[in-house]
Amino acid sequence: MVFSQQTFLILLALSVGLVGWVIMSLALGIARGRRERLAERLGHGKDASPTYRSVVLNRTTNTSGVALADIATGAAKQRLFAPTQRKLSQIWPDVSLVRFLSTMVTVAAAAFLLSAFLTHSLIAGILVAIPCGYLPMLVLNLKHNKRQRMIDEDLPDSLDFLTRILRAGHSLATAFQMAGDELPAPLGPEFRQCYDQHSLGQPLEDVLKVMAERVDVPDFAFFVTAVLIQRQTGGDLAEVLRNIAMMIRQRIRLQQHVRAITAEGRFVGAILLALPWVFFAILYVLNPAYAGVLLFDPAGRFLM
Repeated sequence: MVFSQQTFLILLALSVGLVGWVIMSLALGIARGRRERLAERLGHGKDASPTYRSVVLNRTTNTSGVALADIATGAAKQRLFAPTQRKLSQIWPDVSLVRFLSTMVTVAAAAFLLSAFLTHSLIAGILVAIPCGYLPMLVLNLKHNKRQRMIDEDLPDSLDFLTRILRAGHSLATAFQMAGDELPAPLGPEFRQCYDQHSLGQPLEDVLKVMAERVDVPDFAFFVTAVLIQRQTGGDLAEVLRNIAMMIRQRIRLQQHVRAITAEGRFVGAILLALPWVFFAILYVLNPAYAGVLLFDPAGRFLM
């Protein structure tokens, strides 16, 4: 009975993890396809921005273990941990991929040892170690999503700021310098870094492509694409930036409108999704013998 119960819990955990991995893979595949199309438009192709990637991958060598750094670099080149490495470079530039993965393993191991010691069960240790080990990745994703939202919200005002500077008669490089000094993070430091790289002799087109991949926001990639096309064909760049800012504002208002009219449906869906789990937890607390049949009885496990 103990062996069958442990086997069932392991299979259940693996099944839930597999379903989550499939859903995440589908979502990341859609987002990755959109990024690759934007990268090709910017002239990167699938091997985008070798200069930026070399800088990012070089951060993995700042560790005491050369072998671990080589493994992390090779994994990043194989796109296994490329999304994680990109997020680390945006959120925590001083944290290497090896250090981040080591932190995840350390947290998972500590949670496993503590829970296994308290419950005297290896299965409980495994079930606790998996979500605890994912906590650093969860924090990274939350901070990355917050950064992306801030860029989306601040980008229209930033483009209006650049438009006013260009209409005042200044050059685009000067506009980037003033934007770096005046705009708040995260866009302000990005413009400042772009200007510093250009002032050191790098072509502005290359610096813009690197900045587009570093920011990693579709609307910002549209802005960079417009600037690159304007520098090749000519035209009123200030008017182009004004139109892009207007388009982004309209899209944001449309998204907010959609979220407002679907708020009730999404709230009801969240309640219906959580209701069975909450009801079962309450029932298990009130009557463990009755609710425990679903977990520990062979017929209950078969039905679940």
